Amino acid sequence: MQILKYILLVLILLNIPTFSIANISPGLGSITSMLLLLCVIIFYFFEEKLKPIIPLVLLGLSYYMISSLSYTEDTTEFLKDVIRYFIFILGIRKLAALTSKQEICIILLFGAISIIINAFLFSNAYGRYSGFYINPNKAGFICIIGFALTYSLQRKSIKLAAQFLFAIAGLMTLSRSFILLFLMVNVIAIFIDKKNIITLISGSIALILILSLSSIKLNTDRFNALKSIFSDDVDTTTITKESRDETWAKYVDGILTNPLFGQGYKKLHGKPKGTYNNDDVGVHNTFLMIIGEAGILPFILVIVLYLSMLIRSFKIFHEEPLYIIVSILLFSYLMVSHNYFDNFLLLFMTVWLYDKLKSHETLTLNTQ
Repeated sequence: MQILKYILLVLILLNIPTFSIANISPGLGSITSMLLLLCVIIFYFFEEKLKPIIPLVLLGLSYYMISSLSYTEDTTEFLKDVIRYFIFILGIRKLAALTSKQEICIILLFGAISIIINAFLFSNAYGRYSGFYINPNKAGFICIIGFALTYSLQRKSIKLAAQFLFAIAGLMTLSRSFILLFLMVNVIAIFIDKKNIITLISGSIALILILSLSSIKLNTDRFNALKSIFSDDVDTTTITKESRDETWAKYVDGILTNPLFGQGYKKLHGKPKGTYNNDDVGVHNTFLMIIGEAGILPFILVIVLYLSMLIRSFKIFHEEPLYIIVSILLFSYLMVSHNYFDNFLLLFMTVWLYDKLKSHETLTLNTQ
C-alpha cells in the first residue's frame, strides 16, 4: 500500500488529472481522473477505516442539495461532480493521516520545479507560469504551502535549497497573493525563531535573480509593477488592477437577491461553466461562491470549518507552529479562489490539517 500511497500523493499534489486534460489530451485526463478516484477507493478499503470529517460531509450535502434546486444544465455532469467530491473526502482521510509534512513538502517541490521548467523552456506571451497547476494563482498557492512546510525539514542545506526553489517558482507565477503571503510566512517564522531570518535573505536573493533575468518572458505589466516597488514611483495602478475586491463587487448585488438559497450550481464560476452576470472569470472567492450558489447554510458551515481550524491551530501554536501557518494559507486561498469542491489539492490539504489537529487533540487528552 506504500506504493499506492505515493501514487495518490503524486496525482493529487502535482495536479496530474487537470494538467493532463489541459495540456495532453481530454482522454488521458479522464483516465488519470478515474485512476485517482479508483486509487482512493482501493486505498480506503485496504487501509484502516477512519471516521469521515463530518463538517466536509455536511458542507457537501448542503451545497449540492440546495444549489441543485436552481440548476437547469446537464444533470449528468452535476452527478459526476457530486460523486467525485464524496468519494474523495470520504476515502482520503487515512491517506492524510499517514502523510507527513515532509512528504507533502518534497512532492510539492517537484511541482515548483515544474513551474521553473515552464518558465525557462516553455515561456509564453502571457508571462505568468504555472507548471503542472495550469493557473498561476493555484501555482502560487502550492509554492507558499510548500515553502511553509520547508520549516519541517531537518537538514539545513536541503531546507534552504527547497526554500529558494519555492521562492523562485512562486515569483514566476507573479501572483500578488504569493508575494503577500510569502512576507507573512517569513515574519511568523522569524517570530518563532530569529535564526529563520536567513530564509528572508534567500527569498531576497531569489527576487533579485527574477528581476535580473532576461532569458524568460514575464508579464510586462506585473513585472514592471513588481520592480516599481523598489523605486520612488510605485505603480499602484497595476498592483491594484483587477483586484479581488473589484471582482467580488460585481457579484454582490446578485448574491443579495437570494442569500437564503443562492442562484444555483456553478452560477458564479464564470464562463464557460457559468453564465451569471456574463462574467468570464467567476467570483474568485469560495465564501461568496458558496453563499451565491447555495445560500446561507453551507456558507455558515464553511466559515465555521475554517475558522475553527484557525482557532484550534492557534491554541497549539507553541507546540506546532506550522499548523497556524497552513490554516492562514488555506483561509487566504479561499478568499481568492472559487474552485473548491473539485479542487482535490485544496480538499486534501483541508483534510490533512483537520486530521493533524484532531490527532493532536486526541493525543493531548490521552496524556492528561
